[in-house]
This record gives sequence, C-alpha cells and structure tokens, in this order.
Amino acid sequence: MINETEQAIKKLDTKLQAPYRILAAKNLKQINTTGNQKNVLAKRQAYVLKNIKNKLTQENAMITKADKGKTIVIIYVHEYNTKVYDFINNNNFQLLRKNPTDKYQKHIANILKQCNQIIDKKQIKYLTQKKPRPPTLKAQIKLHKPGKPIRPVINNINAPAYKLAKHLTKTLNDYLNLSYQYNVQDSATLAQDLKQLTIHDNLRLITLDIKDLYVNIPIHETLRITKTLLSKRNNALITQHIIRLLQTILQQNYFIFMDNFYQPEKSIPMGSPLSNTIAEIFLQHLKHTHTSNTYWTLKPSITTQDTSMTS
Repeated sequence: MINETEQAIKKLDTKLQAPYRILAAKNLKQINTTGNQKNVLAKRQAYVLKNIKNKLTQENAMITKADKGKTIVIIYVHEYNTKVYDFINNNNFQLLRKNPTDKYQKHIANILKQCNQIIDKKQIKYLTQKKPRPPTLKAQIKLHKPGKPIRPVINNINAPAYKLAKHLTKTLNDYLNLSYQYNVQDSATLAQDLKQLTIHDNLRLITLDIKDLYVNIPIHETLRITKTLLSKRNNALITQHIIRLLQTILQQNYFIFMDNFYQPEKSIPMGSPLSNTIAEIFLQHLKHTHTSNTYWTLKPSITTQDTSMTS
C-alpha cells in the first residue's frame, strides 16, 4: 500500500507532494493501528471462547437456545438428554430398528412418477433429494413453562420428502383456497385491531393454548377433511393424486437423536414445510364444526389464531 501511495503522490504537482505525504502517513498509521486493535480484539474473543468451550467440556455441559426471546441456555448434557427423552416417551414415539431414509427415498421416487396430474415430468428431478439424510432433532428450552420442558426443533431440509413437501404446500393452498380470516398476520396488526375494541364490563379475553400442536393433529381425520375440501373444487383424479402425495409425505415422520431413529404413532412431521398448512386445515374444520353455535351465542368482538408455533 505504501508503494502505491508514493507512486500516486509523485504524479501530483511538486508543491503538493509534501503535504500529501504527511496526510498519507497519518492515514496509513491510523489504518495500521485499527488493524492491530482488531487483531487484539479477535485474539481476546478467541481466548474467551476457548475457555468457555473447555469449561463446558469439563462440566459436561452444553449451550442451546431458549424457546422465547434471544436467550441462550447453558445446561448439563445429561439434563438436556433427559428432557428430550421425556418428550419422546410422553408422546409415544416408537424406536425404529433401522434408518428408513433409503426406503422413504424410493417411496418418493415412485409417487412422483404416479401423480402426473400434480407433478410434471420435468419437475421430478428437482423434487428428488440427491443425498437424503434423516431429520435431526435439537431442543430449545421453555424457560417460561413449569419444569422447563423442550420445544423440539426438527431439521427436515435433507429429508427425502422435504422438496416435495415444500412444493405441495403451495399446490395445496392453490387447490384448497383456504380462508385465513382468523389468523394473526403479525403482532402490529393484532395491536391495531385491539385498539379498535370498545372496552366494557362484560368484555372477556379468552385464550386457548394447544400443547404440542403438531404431535396432536390426527392424520387420518385431517386427510379425510382435506379430501372433502378438495372434492368440492376439483375433479376426482386431481383430488386422488394430492391425497396420495400427502399420505406419502405424512408417513415419513421420523428423526434421529443420539444415533437412534424415532417415529410417532400419530402426528404430522415437525419441521416439514407442509405441516403448518395441514394443522391449519384441521383447526379451521374444528372451529367451523364445533364452535359455530358458541361463536354466534357469544358474539366475539375479535377472534384470532396463530398456528405458526406449537406450545
């Protein structure tokens, strides 16, 4: 940099060269000082991180995220594993004898060829996972809940059905045309809606929290509901192909934890792009069929719903 600076200064008028050399020297010194400060800071950070890692290793502890807020949690590994196994046991997950990924990959390949009303031949290559791997489970800690249970976070991005699930999410919404009249767009919109309320003595706020939403969605009933909705707007063959694709995706609900493979007896796949839409279909049906009389009796001022996360 010094050589390039000097060459540039020599091209100036001789009367201007000396002042510009002084100015250049000051700037170069400042750049060098800043660089040294950054190096010192980087070394300090690396030193602190190394000490933290060593301390975690010595104490057999680990770092994970909290469920709410931008908070990290330091937790003993055995306590973390116990919480995950509690979740697995409480929700009746079955231990699989072997990795089903290769089998599921073949199922995806077959169903893509069979459902030509929904999947074009040109899309098959794109929708086929090249190097499929089983979904992995990590846990976030619910610090705001008694006993501090976990929220399971499933990484499905390399699963055999991931690309097809992502594609079918848009397709399903197009063919169903679901109404999202009760859904919360964001917290700002909800706050604005609440501002419009007229508060009086008889006004009551009611909230319903679904525990482990995805784990408790009944697959067979939801598929039946979906088939009924599709039949109202589409021909029999399109309906049949969408349902077959859905069945294949929803059956591939599994994950790996501590080198073991687990699959639930029921529920929709956690971490799948399709699961939020499937949950929405069931909840909308539940609301329309079981709360319609109550709805008109109570005449709520505002009704909202959030299915973006499970409790």
